[in-house]
Amino acid sequence: MLWASLFLVLAAVAWFVRSATAVSPELLFGYEQLIHARIPWLLLGTLWLGAALGLLSLRQGRRWFHYPVLGVELLLVGGLSFYMLAGSFLPESELRVAVGDSFPGYALVDQDGRSHSLEAGEPRKPALYVFYRGDW
Repeated sequence: MLWASLFLVLAAVAWFVRSATAVSPELLFGYEQLIHARIPWLLLGTLWLGAALGLLSLRQGRRWFHYPVLGVELLLVGGLSFYMLAGSFLPESELRVAVGDSFPGYALVDQDGRSHSLEAGEPRKPALYVFYRGDW
């Protein structure tokens, strides 16, 4: 049971590293679940199942090599779980402009290198500004 536990934990860590550093990540299994899910439950479940199997393996018999293996597993599971869960929650904030407020100042550079801003004399016609969250 210890080896199954070690396999699950290391496979989950490899899956995370491979998905996070892939050149073409959309081709990987579970990419949407891993990267774009608010909380990647599939990966966390795999990690926690591996850790639980490792702890259950102690009931079968305590051999000297169980403790170092479980120590490494628990460090990996704890560290990766903290990394994913701490990064999943954003602090509460009001980032939108209220109705009737003036638009905040900005300076954007286009693909030709020209700067566009409210202070640069941009036309004040009614406009719709759309800003995308860059999670790519």
